[in-house]
Amino acid sequence: MRRVRLLLLGVLVLLASACRVDTTVDIHVEPGGSGTVTVSVVADADAVAALADAPDSLQFDDLIDAGWTIEGPDINANGAMEFSAAKRFEHPDALPGVLAEIVDGDTVREGTAGVELVFTDIALEKSHSFDRIGLAPAKTSYSLTGTVNPNPDLASFIDEFLPTGLNLDTRNELLEERLDGNLIIVRVRLPDSERTETGEQDGEAVVWETEFGVEQRVILDASSTTEDILPRVWAMVALLAFLLLIGIALARLGAAALARIRMPKGRRRRDVRRRQDRAAIRAEEANRPRRRMLRLLVVDVHGVLVRPTDPVEGLLLPLVTAERPDVDPQEVRDLHRQLVLGRMSVEEFWADVGLGPAAEELETKYLSSFRLVPGLHPFLDRMRASRLPVAAVGNQPRAWGDRLRRVAALDDAVASWMVSGEIGSLLPEPALFEATRRTMSVDLFDCFYLSNVPEHLDAAKELGMATGLFVAGNEPSPQTDHTLVRGFEDLLRSRGG
Repeated sequence: MRRVRLLLLGVLVLLASACRVDTTVDIHVEPGGSGTVTVSVVADADAVAALADAPDSLQFDDLIDAGWTIEGPDINANGAMEFSAAKRFEHPDALPGVLAEIVDGDTVREGTAGVELVFTDIALEKSHSFDRIGLAPAKTSYSLTGTVNPNPDLASFIDEFLPTGLNLDTRNELLEERLDGNLIIVRVRLPDSERTETGEQDGEAVVWETEFGVEQRVILDASSTTEDILPRVWAMVALLAFLLLIGIALARLGAAALARIRMPKGRRRRDVRRRQDRAAIRAEEANRPRRRMLRLLVVDVHGVLVRPTDPVEGLLLPLVTAERPDVDPQEVRDLHRQLVLGRMSVEEFWADVGLGPAAEELETKYLSSFRLVPGLHPFLDRMRASRLPVAAVGNQPRAWGDRLRRVAALDDAVASWMVSGEIGSLLPEPALFEATRRTMSVDLFDCFYLSNVPEHLDAAKELGMATGLFVAGNEPSPQTDHTLVRGFEDLLRSRGG
């Protein structure tokens, strides 16, 4: 059995002896650049009869190992033999190598460049083009070019490629057998409609037909272009979406500009943002720890300027009961409360307690009974020298407050004298402190309040004032959260005086 390593020239050399052997090479290129090369050989009955062995004894193992798919050989009713071999290529650059294998079952090796091959300069190119704005379809172009040599050098081919072991007579006999007159047909099928200048159009394929032995080479040229509408559709969709986006953006900008023009001044976003910024700055400043600055000294009239601290129990009740032993003490307290709240006059008070005829004498005796706290005048002089104003607050009617201030010679020493009878509110209510703040135009945070009544100090501290519990002389020191001030001397020492 003869092992056949040859596909085209080898088969022809073995079969052709003035017999008819036609060969067709079909190159089918698929979309994407891959495809199949199919070689079909048809030998007439005379060529088959000239075979030394039966046709089915031909072996194509080497071709199968190289990736070719063999069909046949088959003998038809006329005695002619047909067989074909096919091999795929997955990339355009692989086509020349597959066509080169048609010469020999193995890929043409280096060192055989001197052998004239049938297919030369084969090139399959694929290119893409796409319109930038997507108005034209995407295009893929295919182009196959090359040359077919119908008159190869048989002597070099037999010496190079035919199996070794041939004797000289067999070699010379093969050389005497010419391939002349045998057809070689090349069919090329590219995707979509093909164009050519040298071939014949045959349905979907371009065909070139020539005979072996002809000196003139056949030039292959075939090209086609496929169009894909889908990228164009997506491009149009993207373009419409872009235009829609631009339209929406312009509409919103126009609406915003119109709303801004129509918006009243002060309600614009910039104005609101500025107000918010200013409010944030004020809030930050309000929450920032503030350094206390002493700008006003506020003192309690009863307990700091004069004694006793409780004039009702310490002076007024003893004076009234001495004149009227049958008077109800609680009635005197109630009437005194109405007096210091400014709801009755001094004359009405004395009349209601039954001492109206002696009112002038009793009032003078009452006010003269107050004692100035030791060291008061030197302390007030020192405050005036240091330019620290002193304000007095107390629960008393306006008339008694004015007389007491004149009797104690405190008119020039006290900058403000605010009493409950003028305001209508009693300590420890905050009204007296607020009235003093407005009169002196200071912040309560910058005021220091002296009193020997803890309830008054607690109320002042809640308003933000600094507070001190005033203790004169050898008086006992109660437990307190307020600063303890032992007399005016202690206060002067704390101020460095």
